[in-house]
Formats: sequence, structure tokens, C-alpha cells
Amino acid sequence: MATNHTQQQVIDDDEVRAADAYDLPGADPATEEISVEILPAQADEFTCASCFLVRHRSQLAVHRHGVPYCVDCEG
Repeated sequence: MATNHTQQQVIDDDEVRAADAYDLPGADPATEEISVEILPAQADEFTCASCFLVRHRSQLAVHRHGVPYCVDCEG
């Protein structure tokens, strides 16, 4: 059984080396600066208690125990 574990470790190490050597064209995340503007919750939005996505109030399916759920999670 130890041999199988050793073989698996060798395979995993090979896969890690292969993944580390692969670069996406035009992608250098170390030099990219990401800027995100965070807006406060809007009056016509809610956060679904199941999927945690911010939804427009037209997507509100139900309030259960005072907690909102969207139509996708309730459907």
C-alpha cells in the first residue's frame, strides 16, 4: 500500500510542476492592480439568505422568519 501512496505523490508532484510551468498569455497577476468600487446596499436590493447574491427586489420570492430568499433558490 505504501508503494501506491508513493506513486500517487509522484503523480501529484508532476502535476504541480506542470501547472506551475503553464502561463496564460497576457496574464501577469503579480503586476496587475485591481480596483473595485463597493456600493452600499440600495433600497431596491436584498441579499438572498440561501445563495448570498445581491438581487433586485423583483427577484424576491419569500421572506421566511424575516429572512429573504430569491426566486432561483425557492424555485
